[in-house]
Amino acid sequence: MKILGTAALLLAVAANAALFAWQLRAPPKTVMASSTVGPVVMRTPGGLLEVSTVTTEERFDSSTAHTILGVTVGQTVAQIRVPAVYRYHIPLATNWTLRQSGNALLVIAPSVRPSVPVAINTGKLQSFNSGVWSPLTGTNAVAALQNSITATLNKKADSPDLLKLQREAARQTVTEFVRKWVLTQAQWRNSKQPAILVFFEDEPLSQSASPLFSDAP
Repeated sequence: MKILGTAALLLAVAANAALFAWQLRAPPKTVMASSTVGPVVMRTPGGLLEVSTVTTEERFDSSTAHTILGVTVGQTVAQIRVPAVYRYHIPLATNWTLRQSGNALLVIAPSVRPSVPVAINTGKLQSFNSGVWSPLTGTNAVAALQNSITATLNKKADSPDLLKLQREAARQTVTEFVRKWVLTQAQWRNSKQPAILVFFEDEPLSQSASPLFSDAP
């Protein structure tokens, strides 16, 4: 009996060793990402000039009250924090107004528009939920809140506050663009480079400044 038991033990050890050796020789598994819908490539006529970015951490909150027969029995609170980058651009295909008067060049550029969807860093997304019912409802509350992020950020990107916040950075970018590209054209090469005054179409200043240069050659 002892001999049979020893033989069985040795056989089991040998089988395990063989299995382990086979696993070592087996090719490693490869995980691949695939798209269910093929990528769509579209051309941007004329191209876009990115003029500014605004980086910030955004916070999203929601509160859901739970009732039984009209009586509130608690609530679920959800919160998400995530870094976001708002990017702004102007189209290059649109006509730009350039007028020179003496040593000044007036540039009226197209209005700055947000590039959407707004970029977020999902790797640094943090979510929280709390409340008496959160063990049952917290996951769904966070998921619903996360689904609202894109629409909320896109709307905020086009808000007067953020457009105003990025305006001076955008003006500086357009000034550099005009200096490096427009003023290198043939009609500017042999003349003294003028001071560049940049306005955007949606600025009141662009409407008041333009007539000052209307009679300029």
